[in-house]
Amino acid sequence: MISRALLAVCVLCASAAARESRGIVESASSRWAGDMIVTDVVVRTADGTRTTITEHGGSVGGIGMSVSHRDANWRIGDEASIDLGRGRPHLVRITNVQRVESGTSSVTTSAIGVQRTSRSQRPLYHPSGCVNFEYDARGTTRIGGEWTAFDAAFAAWEGASANMACGGVRFTTQVVESAPDGHDGVNTIHFRDDTWCRPGSATEPEVCHSPEAVAVTRVLYIDEPSSSRDGEIIEVDIDVNSAGFTLATDGRAAAIDLQSAATHEIGHALGLDHNCGVEDGAWPSDRDGTPVPSCESVTADLAAATMYVQVNPGETTMRTPKPSDLSGVCDVVGGSCVSEVTGGCSAGGSSGLVLGFAAMFVRRRRRR
Repeated sequence: MISRALLAVCVLCASAAARESRGIVESASSRWAGDMIVTDVVVRTADGTRTTITEHGGSVGGIGMSVSHRDANWRIGDEASIDLGRGRPHLVRITNVQRVESGTSSVTTSAIGVQRTSRSQRPLYHPSGCVNFEYDARGTTRIGGEWTAFDAAFAAWEGASANMACGGVRFTTQVVESAPDGHDGVNTIHFRDDTWCRPGSATEPEVCHSPEAVAVTRVLYIDEPSSSRDGEIIEVDIDVNSAGFTLATDGRAAAIDLQSAATHEIGHALGLDHNCGVEDGAWPSDRDGTPVPSCESVTADLAAATMYVQVNPGETTMRTPKPSDLSGVCDVVGGSCVSEVTGGCSAGGSSGLVLGFAAMFVRRRRRR
C-alpha cells in the first residue's frame, strides 16, 4: 500500500501519532492568502461538530492555483478524515465523489498525467515552449551547487524533448539578489532555509507547506471556461525545502538528490502531473482523460521515471526524463520556442506580462 508520505518527493518523513476524526465535506470556498490561493474546507463529523481546515490551492476570480503533491480539489459530499498528527490539521480523502461518479479509480496503462483547471477540467498549458525562470540568490548557503543542479535539470528536459514534433521546451535562467514572492507573472525558484513556508505580508500570515514535501511547485493559471486562454499557465514558483531535508548534489546515500527533485518539479512547472495515482490523494489523468495506473501496480519503468511520486535517498534515476515522461510534453506546450528577445524568451503571461528580463539578466542558457 502506498502511503500518503509517498506523495512528497521523499521518504524521509517523521511519523506522528495518529489522531483523526472522520466526517463529510459540507462546503469548500477559496480565497487569496498573500500570494497563495487557499481553500477553507468545512467538515461535519458524526457528532455534528463542524471543523474548518485550510488547504492549499483553489480558484478565485478566474485565476486557479495548483500545488504539487497535494490532494485534488475537495467537493461537497467527499468523505474525509481530519488528521491531527501531521504538524497542522490536515484532511485525508476517504471517498472522492467525483472519482466514484466518473469511475476513474480503475487501473489503466496511461503513461503520464497532466494538470487541469478546476472549473472546466481543461489541461494546463504554456502558450510557448520558451520559459524563463529567476533564481533567488537568498537561501542558498547549505548545499552548494544548487543552481548547477537546476541548470542540469533544465538541460535534461531540453535535451530529452528537443526532437519532439512540438519543438520541445527551452529555458532561460537568471540569478537575482532577491527574486520576488508574489502574484506577479514572474517564474521563480526559492530555497527555504529558515522555515518551510511562503512569506507573509503586513496583512497576511505566512502559508506553510506540508512538512513531508522536499519541494513544492505552485502553478497559477487562467481558470475561466469562457476565456480563450482557459488553462494557460501564467506563473510558476518552485519552493525547495532546504529547512527540513538534507539535500545533496553528489548522489550520496543519506541525502535526497537535489537534481532528481529539481527535474521532477520542473515537470510539474511544465504542467505535468504524476504517472500513477494513490487512493487517498489526487488521481491524475492524461490529455484524453484516461487515468494513470495505480502506484500499487506501476511497472518498473514507470517507477524509475521522473514523474513518479517518490525518490529514495541516494537515487538519481529521476535526473533524466524517460519516454513516458516525455509523452505529455507536447500536450502542455502551446507552440515551439521561436520568439527570442535580448536576455531571454518572449512568452505571454498574466495581463500581458512578458517573461524575459534583459536588464536583470545574469546567466543565459545556450540554445541547443
